Amino acid sequence: MTTFLVYKPINQAQAGFAESTAPRALFSGAFGSGKSVALCAKGLKLSQDYPGNFGLICRKTRRTIRFSTLETLLKRVCPEELIADFNKQDLLLTLKNGSKILFCGLDDPLKLGSLGPGGIGWCGIDEAIETNEDDWKMLEGRLRLRDVPHQIFAVTNPGPPAHYLYRMFFTEKRGDVFIASSFENPELPEDYRARLAEFKGAYYQRYVLGQWAGLEGLVYSAFDERVCLIPRFEIPKRWLVYTGHDFGGANPAGLFYAQDVDTGNFYLFAEYLPGGGYGIYDHVQAFKRITEGYNVIKRAGGSHQEDEIRQGYTAQGWPISEPKYSNDRKYQIQRVQGMHRLNKIFVFNDMKEYLREKFSFAYPKIGDQLGDNPEHEQRFHLLSCERYILSDFVPETVEKPKVGVWTW
Repeated sequence: MTTFLVYKPINQAQAGFAESTAPRALFSGAFGSGKSVALCAKGLKLSQDYPGNFGLICRKTRRTIRFSTLETLLKRVCPEELIADFNKQDLLLTLKNGSKILFCGLDDPLKLGSLGPGGIGWCGIDEAIETNEDDWKMLEGRLRLRDVPHQIFAVTNPGPPAHYLYRMFFTEKRGDVFIASSFENPELPEDYRARLAEFKGAYYQRYVLGQWAGLEGLVYSAFDERVCLIPRFEIPKRWLVYTGHDFGGANPAGLFYAQDVDTGNFYLFAEYLPGGGYGIYDHVQAFKRITEGYNVIKRAGGSHQEDEIRQGYTAQGWPISEPKYSNDRKYQIQRVQGMHRLNKIFVFNDMKEYLREKFSFAYPKIGDQLGDNPEHEQRFHLLSCERYILSDFVPETVEKPKVGVWTW
């Protein structure tokens, strides 16, 4: 076997994952636990140990793999002296020992279909929480390259216990599992660790401790992340944009939704949480950059008492209206919850701050019962933005908007 040249594990989970010879392996890690490095290192090790091997590294979409997993392998894992050629168009890396590593998205059937009759020796899946069981089975069906061990392995943030990965690895125990929390990475800066320690609820369990946790007690329990948490794509210019705003000198916030004019579904594509030190003019310039080229239909935000602030935004060219039912916070939440039940709200999975709030916004437990008011609600500025704008829509009767002549 060839000695592994570069990779130095930062925790026990990384070390075990790299050395596992099981046909299936899962690295389930929190933020900053070194998941993508572990994935690339394991793939490179199999390519070094077995000259002439052919491996596949993939994500749900091709667009995300180029600027994440591929960059990780080239800049942090694989030394240049091992590389014979790299085809940037096909994202095909050839090593000097004859092994090849192909990077692709599961949304690229032509690339997957071009793997050839010989198949592949190994497959690594980054951010596997984005995939479904059919994706996994399809990839397993490609593992047939002769004279090499066959392995399929994945790295991911934890998700809900209902996900197929949980059933496969934790319930049915069909492979090796390695779990790492954020705090097991000694390279993380201290201020980053301090911020992680402030996370609460299911978000803390999943993304800091690395646990597969359910969402008991969450206010927006109807949000089905298995369906509505999706990879980013380019929003068509003909879609309509709605924005929600929360005011404040220390924690101003904004959310930007695009509505599909054909289905009426909403897509959260941008979040704004800059911190203090900015004025209304600065915020408006940022909003205009985010929405450049799009038709902004409505902007809503603030409480009934904050009309003077809304007027300040209007004076800077960003008119914000008072939200519907501005004096009934609970009813606004009910409306958003109703839209979640219909799966009308989709969220790009890189909306990190929004997701942190979504999976932390919970009712307090009082004895064996849940309280009526969300805990520390004043801290959840982005979720205020959401209910301010989406309470405009009646969940049971959301229809596609009436528009004039639009083109792609």
